[in-house]
Amino acid sequence: MKTTLKNEKIFTYKDLHILTDGNYEIIDGEKIDMAPTGFRHGKFESIFSDLLNKHLKEKGYVAVGEIGIVITREPFRLRSADVVYISKDTSPEEPEGILEIAPDLIIEILSKDDCVWKMNDKVKDYLSIGVKKIILVDSFTELITVYKYEKREALYYNFEEEFELINGINIRMKEIL
Repeated sequence: MKTTLKNEKIFTYKDLHILTDGNYEIIDGEKIDMAPTGFRHGKFESIFSDLLNKHLKEKGYVAVGEIGIVITREPFRLRSADVVYISKDTSPEEPEGILEIAPDLIIEILSKDDCVWKMNDKVKDYLSIGVKKIILVDSFTELITVYKYEKREALYYNFEEEFELINGINIRMKEIL
């Protein structure tokens, strides 16, 4: 671990084994603390976890709660995802610890303090490692944004509209809330 002139710790990939659980990301070596989420945020994580487990439990693995994902080793970038799905095709064995593989699906639930440029950077990071699908859920504006690795476009849905979660699982947010 290196230090800066201000005595702030600069994390490197070699520090991966000493990272503690918590609500933070590491962007270019700098640890960025994130505020705790609220009940509504947790409710959305739970809803998506239940849906994915119900339909895909035998085909893969689901995890929620700021799952660490290595984006780059140098400079060290570590992102935290709200909901992650990894198929058994991607990882035959259930992953443990911080992920160093690209999940098949990441779902991010926007919080009140999330801003567009921060989410855009996060989506770009996920796409850069090959995440097949990223879904942003904005419960405040009732907007779903879907990004796919193989496409260069974002698709937008309101909570009344049906969209594909993954693998032919179509949902309408208004119906599952």
